[in-house]
Amino acid sequence: MEVKLFSQGFYLGASQMAPVLNNQGFPNPTTESDSETLELHQTTPPYALAFSVNKIWQTNGTILWKLPPASYNSGYYLVVRHRNMLETWSQNPITLTGFIQYNFSNAASNAFGSNQLEMEPGIYALYSGDVNQDGVVDGLDFNDWETDNNNFAAGFFSSDFNGDGIVDGLDFLIWEPNNNNFIGTVTP
Repeated sequence: MEVKLFSQGFYLGASQMAPVLNNQGFPNPTTESDSETLELHQTTPPYALAFSVNKIWQTNGTILWKLPPASYNSGYYLVVRHRNMLETWSQNPITLTGFIQYNFSNAASNAFGSNQLEMEPGIYALYSGDVNQDGVVDGLDFNDWETDNNNFAAGFFSSDFNGDGIVDGLDFLIWEPNNNNFIGTVTP
């Protein structure tokens, strides 16, 4: 399976993201952005987790996942999780037959509830700013950002929304509009 998606905070333009791991001191190639968790969930309530994997996310937005054989010919919601983005679900269940490509980035409607932000015409990204992973960008996330900002945090921090390795005012500029617009996770 190939999944394509962008992060609001890491997005640089021209369908490219920052090489976050490299920026934060890890010896990763500059073609790798960060790690991402991909999950497959059942299609009926309570949408139980069936499979999960943590993968490296490329700066061009792609993630490759060799699916477990037990998942073949079955339908699942695809769920994306990241340390500072909102959990995002595929708009509809996908049936896993052969090599599957799922592209969140070319339409807001590819995410459940169209819960993405247009970064440039025709390019969409998952919302950044949910540091504590509670499903909403709010003041609790600000508290984490503020603590790290006041401590001049540098390195691998969830409050570094733009992935440049420094927690600062540029990260606040990503968090603030999402907080003001009451951005939160949308699930089936």
